Amino acid sequence: MKGTEGITRDPHFKLLSFLITSARGCVDEPSLYGTLRLIDAAARLIDIMKEEGKATEELLNLKKTIEENIALVMYDEKAYIEFLDRLVRDLAKIIKKAS
Repeated sequence: MKGTEGITRDPHFKLLSFLITSARGCVDEPSLYGTLRLIDAAARLIDIMKEEGKATEELLNLKKTIEENIALVMYDEKAYIEFLDRLVRDLAKIIKKAS
């Protein structure tokens, strides 16, 4: 890909655009929405890794957990924070296993 030709279709560029616009959104949104945007970006990154053949079953399970729990931010703050804690523990297990 030369210059910017086709860049808007590139999944890395799409993630970059999401992150930049999310940063701006965080200025005016409730503080907990920043975590929502980060978790959404993590799921998008796992999708990119899957497309590139780099996503393990454990990472795909993380994405599934995200998809199943991300909406909690809208109606159950306590459960949403517990979900984030569980996600961190699951990620730590992946890191430990890989070490």
